[in-house]
Amino acid sequence: MWTRFVVEADGVVSVYLRGRQLARLQASAGQFFVWRFLDGPGCSRGKPYSLSAAPRRDRLRITARDLGPGSRRLATLSVGTRVVFEGPYGRMTAAVRRTRKVTLIASGIGITPLRALLEEMTYAPGEAVLIYRARGERDLLFRPELDMLAARRGVRIVYLCGHRIPGRDSWLPAQYAGFADNNVLREIVPDIAGHDVFVCGPDGWTAAVVRAARAAGVPHSQLHSERFSW
Repeated sequence: MWTRFVVEADGVVSVYLRGRQLARLQASAGQFFVWRFLDGPGCSRGKPYSLSAAPRRDRLRITARDLGPGSRRLATLSVGTRVVFEGPYGRMTAAVRRTRKVTLIASGIGITPLRALLEEMTYAPGEAVLIYRARGERDLLFRPELDMLAARRGVRIVYLCGHRIPGRDSWLPAQYAGFADNNVLREIVPDIAGHDVFVCGPDGWTAAVVRAARAAGVPHSQLHSERFSW
């Protein structure tokens, strides 16, 4: 059941849902469900949304950007709207980790499953790094929550804001135009080859991150990515 929504940024809303026996789903951070909100015409068309917070026994949270009628309608739902969902789906969870240290790299709305992973994963202070790419400061989602995780759990967060490098298939903003993608990644995380690396963002951008990580020495078995193009 839909209980409330929060405007996270221009065109981005989080929806909180409550229900009984949600623990039986055995959902994990990093996974997604296909959601149908029973609010009228068109409700039979499911939309895939990742959990944007670690699942709780009585609550789930999803976050969506306004990319069309399906996601736009989330902000118009009434409290108490019934919800039907399928899942969980996806393997980008803590269960695939092979190493003690983790680096999470997100772009735009791709931060949603990674923010949930940061909440649920086990790690010691200094063992987790988040690199968050956005067009500008106003586009950074969950900034207060992420900064709280940095303060409470010792996550090192690197915010990379700015426009894309013109004429180059890169994951970096324009201020890094004179540097190789993999070298910048190694500069930010010198021991990146010993980390599990989780990546989520638009398809082309994700492919650029994966190339840079491989060139920086990250084994294929330690790379975990999620397509986020719907």
